[in-house]
Formats: sequence, C-alpha cells, structure tokens
Amino acid sequence: MQVKDTLFEYVSPELHIEIQNEDCLSVLKRTDNNKFDLVLTSPPYNVGKSYETKMSIEKYLETQEEIISELIRTLSDKGNLCWQVGNFVDKGEVFPLDIYYYQIFKRHGLKLRNRIIWHFGHGLHASNRFSGRYETILWFSKTDDYIFNLDNVRVPSKYPGKTDTL
Repeated sequence: MQVKDTLFEYVSPELHIEIQNEDCLSVLKRTDNNKFDLVLTSPPYNVGKSYETKMSIEKYLETQEEIISELIRTLSDKGNLCWQVGNFVDKGEVFPLDIYYYQIFKRHGLKLRNRIIWHFGHGLHASNRFSGRYETILWFSKTDDYIFNLDNVRVPSKYPGKTDTL
C-alpha cells in the first residue's frame, strides 16, 4: 500500500478546494445554503488556549450555537455534520461538552447517527482525577436520507469467518 504524503493527495483533483484563514462565522454567513455534504470540525473547548478567551460555559455554548446554526444552514439535506469535542473543566469540575452540544443539535432538528469515542495516549496529566484521554465525535444528519458509504471505511474483520456458537 502506498502511503500518501498529505490529505490533499486523497482528494479528487476535480474538486475545488479553498482554505480561508479568517473568523469561521464571517465565512459561514457568506456561504450558500445546502452547500456542503460533510462538515467535520473540532471547535475550541473554552479552556483558555492562546486562540480563545475562556468564558462561562453558558456564554461559550451560546456563541457556539450561532456557529452551529450557520453550519446547519450550509449543510445539504443528504449531508452529515461531525462535531468533535472534549471536556471543559472549571474549578476542578468536568463538563462533558458532547452532552451539552447534543441538546443544541437536537433543538436544531438534527438526528444523531453515532457517538464516536476517540481514545489517545497523550495530553495533560491531572493530579486529582483521572487524566482525560478521549474525545467524542457527535455525528448528525439533517434527514434519514443521508450519505453513508460503509464499505469505504470498513475495517477488515479481526476473525474472518468466525461465528458465534452457544
């Protein structure tokens, strides 16, 4: 199997690709309705990194809901939206962001197709609780007639031909 150097080597050269380095809400507001079949994003987690301003969980979710509303508007009826998030921690208390985001997406009429857990072995170490070593991807669609090509992402069976017996 040939290893490809960049993600762009996997993309058909016939597709138009454009990278914009500006505020996502500004770009989305200029984007046509139903333009995208797939939105895959990992928004800031409101933890005070250099590219974000930490705010209350309520204000953070309110600002994200405005972006979500625009993403849903730009998503085609057959499209999928995958939202990857971790946890927000405030004064030692953990807020699992996917639980909060689920409510927002449901208010906007989206249907949850999968809750995918991504486990990793790196990250900051906690001293008074277990260290967070996972993030959650919430996969939503607008309708029941959404694009899903299982065979394109299918992983070969670990035990081909095995059947369950009692």
